[in-house]
Amino acid sequence: MKQERLVRAQSISKKIISEYIITELQELCSDHWIVTVTEVIISNDLGYMDVFVSCLMNTQDLTKSLSEYAHPLHRSLWKKVDFVKVPKLRFRYDESGKDSSRIYTTIKNLDLK
Repeated sequence: MKQERLVRAQSISKKIISEYIITELQELCSDHWIVTVTEVIISNDLGYMDVFVSCLMNTQDLTKSLSEYAHPLHRSLWKKVDFVKVPKLRFRYDESGKDSSRIYTTIKNLDLK
């Protein structure tokens, strides 16, 4: 798949997955407070779609909880996106939120005089 088309497919997929989580998985959102899809990466052969997510609470079981909904989400992507084949979904927890928060706190606590 051409890189330009792959980037567009990633962007559209991210939007669809985010909307699905908000509308269909309200119970999941209540368990984890705010669930955010931070990035979607699709392999060049369309075999896999890595969905990076973060949340405010219960971070340990977020990816496991989302994996339980992978099949209906896969079906939703199939209906809404014109893929030759819809990639298999893999959920990954995005640690960058914690890192950026830690960096912000460190910078804020510096005594620059």
